[in-house]
Amino acid sequence: MATLSEALTAYRICAQAEGKSPKTIRWITTSVSYFSDFLGPDRQDIDELTGNDLRYFIIDLQQKPKFLNHPYNNPQQENISAQSIETYARGIRAFFSYLYREELIKNNPMQKVKMPKVPKITVPTFSQKEIETLISQPDKKTDTGFRDYALLLAFIDSDSRLSEMAFLEEDDVDLENGYLKVMGKGGKERYLPIGYKVARALLKYKMKHRPVPVGTHRFWLTFDGRPLEPGKIEKIISNYGKKAGLKRCYPHKLRHTGSVLYLRNGGDVFSLQKKPGHTSLQMTRHYANLADSDVKAKHMKYGVADRLKG
Repeated sequence: MATLSEALTAYRICAQAEGKSPKTIRWITTSVSYFSDFLGPDRQDIDELTGNDLRYFIIDLQQKPKFLNHPYNNPQQENISAQSIETYARGIRAFFSYLYREELIKNNPMQKVKMPKVPKITVPTFSQKEIETLISQPDKKTDTGFRDYALLLAFIDSDSRLSEMAFLEEDDVDLENGYLKVMGKGGKERYLPIGYKVARALLKYKMKHRPVPVGTHRFWLTFDGRPLEPGKIEKIISNYGKKAGLKRCYPHKLRHTGSVLYLRNGGDVFSLQKKPGHTSLQMTRHYANLADSDVKAKHMKYGVADRLKG
């Protein structure tokens, strides 16, 4: 007999040894912990759990207020979002898949449990004019201002995720060939093409405006040479968005905007799929695994930043 707590400890050890990201481990751990609390102290044997236990857990979550028992936020009137519930459910199902794979259970009771449907939410984007207004906000005559200008350009042109951009290292910036080497989800290395305008901005930042690094190899630095952390980058982008009069400006919205403008400029969905690192495309049933050189050629023709004024 093994309890959920014991199995969760085994999962953490295995996941760390396999190189799973801390974010993934935290997601699984949190999901299973909530599930364990729901089941109560008398229902902790992993061999006795069934698919209906997960279904009842989903139903229970659907009736709970948002932030109930949260350590920092007060409960809200609206219930937990469908997206959050689906995320918890997927985490639990992934955990039981691990248990079955490691032969800690004879059968996987969660395998046939269908995930709750999540309403499709359209992510808003900015227009090209709004992006041009945004990148005109930093004072390019100052070191910090030019860094921010280059950072905004890099986001809109490369379709990078926040974590990928924040943890970019100096050796990951290949200005000669026009690539940013980033570490994506699941520890997958990707090469993001950038246009001439971004390459020039990054080169100028590196040669003229970037301070001497202090104990770091990160590319993006604070004024005193320390790493520019993700939270700080989010705040920088949000502040410039407010100055530009834009509604809710944040890194993921820039990433999404870059993809939309890429298509509007004439790019195709197949090269776009390779560029931001998506594993599938909702707008097409076809899948094209283009060579990196093809993606680069497409980007140089249809890239976003090279078409912006400013």
